Amino acid sequence: MWKSDLKKIFRVGTRGTKGGCNLASCILVLIGIESFSKFFSKKRADVDAFADFMDKYYPAQYQGKMKHIYELFRHGLAHNYYPKSEFSLKNTSLIAFGVDEHNRVLALSRFKSNLDYFRKRLLQLSPQMGKPYVIVPQVLFLDTVIVMEGLKKKIKNDASLRDDFVPKYQKIRKILRRTN
Repeated sequence: MWKSDLKKIFRVGTRGTKGGCNLASCILVLIGIESFSKFFSKKRADVDAFADFMDKYYPAQYQGKMKHIYELFRHGLAHNYYPKSEFSLKNTSLIAFGVDEHNRVLALSRFKSNLDYFRKRLLQLSPQMGKPYVIVPQVLFLDTVIVMEGLKKKIKNDASLRDDFVPKYQKIRKILRRTN
């Protein structure tokens, strides 16, 4: 559901003339990663599990940088409906997300065809002083899909990973059944 919903959101965003869908896509990507981290991290606190998961399974550009991103973006978006912000002396936000070109959201296929280029060129996860952090939901989404597809294969072949994953999965399913 997560994957198909985000694909639809990104597709809708490409149709507009003013960009768009970045807020919805960004929050869904980050909350999805947080959910997945609960299955694959031994850390108890959400922020620590998120950072640990990112450090362990994602490309080098994310290493050691996502705890702060979680605290600013994900926590702010999920609980305040806007990113928590750090402000410079000029009162401008140090947080930005989304990639628009000529006021249009780029299609996932464009990112997918050259993901490494976009990851290295557009993500700003440790910006220079006075520059914003930049999260690109499409890049983060595609990286997450790659990570999850790889982990799906690993679970089948790695008994210790599977033994760790299954009880967490059963616990979460049990919790979800109680809330339905």
